[in-house]
Amino acid sequence: MNKGKTIFSQIMSHIPERDFKTCVDRYKGNYRARNFSCKDQFLVMSYAQLTGRECILCY
Repeated sequence: MNKGKTIFSQIMSHIPERDFKTCVDRYKGNYRARNFSCKDQFLVMSYAQLTGRECILCY
């Protein structure tokens, strides 16, 4: 049983939350976003990139 953080969680912890939010606010990234925020999109695309996915809809 895993008792610690996942590797993905450890990698994402190195990205400063404040800096990410500053960029999203500066470029109005969440404008008209309803359910899927910029943070969610970033996490999904980062996971896909790190796991070598070519298409996230195919799985």
